[in-house]
Amino acid sequence: MTNAVLAATPVTAVRRPPVRAASLGFWVFSAYLLFGAWTLWKDFGAIAGAFPAVTAVNLLFLVVTSTVGMWLARRVLRPVQAPPLAASWLAVGWGALAATGLALILNSLNQSTLSEAAGLQFAGRWGAALTAPIDEETVKLLGVVLLAAVSSRLVRSAADGLVYGALVGLGFQVAENLVYGFNQVAATGGVGSAGSAFDVLVIRVLGTGYGSHWAMTAVAGAGIGYFVGAAGRPRSRRLLVALGGLALAMAMHFQFDSPFLDGTVWESLLKPAVNLVVVMVAFVLVRRRFLARWREVCAEETVSGALRAGEAQVLSQRHARRRSLRRIPSPARSAVKRLQTAQLDLLENRVPDMEPPGAAEQLRAAIAERRAAIRWA
Repeated sequence: MTNAVLAATPVTAVRRPPVRAASLGFWVFSAYLLFGAWTLWKDFGAIAGAFPAVTAVNLLFLVVTSTVGMWLARRVLRPVQAPPLAASWLAVGWGALAATGLALILNSLNQSTLSEAAGLQFAGRWGAALTAPIDEETVKLLGVVLLAAVSSRLVRSAADGLVYGALVGLGFQVAENLVYGFNQVAATGGVGSAGSAFDVLVIRVLGTGYGSHWAMTAVAGAGIGYFVGAAGRPRSRRLLVALGGLALAMAMHFQFDSPFLDGTVWESLLKPAVNLVVVMVAFVLVRRRFLARWREVCAEETVSGALRAGEAQVLSQRHARRRSLRRIPSPARSAVKRLQTAQLDLLENRVPDMEPPGAAEQLRAAIAERRAAIRWA
């Protein structure tokens, strides 16, 4: 490609999905995060202080695994491009702090109620399976709902709901693993605490982590994303899908926590495998629907002139965008990247079909300005 010179033309700003710190939803979200953090510190701060080395090792292990999990979720579960990083951290934070703190309180209350109503033996065997699916899936999904309240541009499709649900579930999963590690330390009285707590973490991460909370909340989150984004569908149908997603997540959680198939290691590994199959089916369906609409919008915008021949294929794939940018001379690369960003914003905004009249025209005008700012010699 030949050299390019950037014109000094001012370029219209193109909107991107923001995390709006000024919104009421953000402050409600933040208040829950603080409450969850306080609850965790109140319950486990003393153990963490008494065994700082164990706590540090376990935290390091969980930071590494959660970082890998977050990268995979953002890279694999969202077609075309990853969700905004700030919103991704909010989702993980909700699961790790707010949802975990709320679940600790609700699970304790409901376990006590079940013990009084059905006896300690029944509650000990069935308590987790009967209470956790309702409590935990509800508070985790609340995080996806509040993300939609933080900004109307975050959760706009089932694909968005699925990836944010997975991130919320990942955060919850990481915090729950830490809680189980602390409980193991308390149960052993600190004897062999480092080894026993680490064993618990390894078993929960490698043995069951591939089909645990991230998978459950991803399914429920996809339902919320459909409810928000499928504006052209009847409200009753959208509500049915959202409630169905939550019910399916609760069913996944029930079979995961139930005392069935706990006889051998292989039987225990079957439970997360079932959840993995369910979430992968949901992922394939959501991805297929998203990409079908994406291709439809790309075709329309090629006709409108916002995209040129071949650009739709490049924009639709992460590696194709990176490869195309590497071929651009460095002085022009940043300008072409800004053009791609503007085009992606237009396509992402149009896929849910939720934009007000005239919004697409503003984005097309911004694309035209950014394209005109590149002069090919």
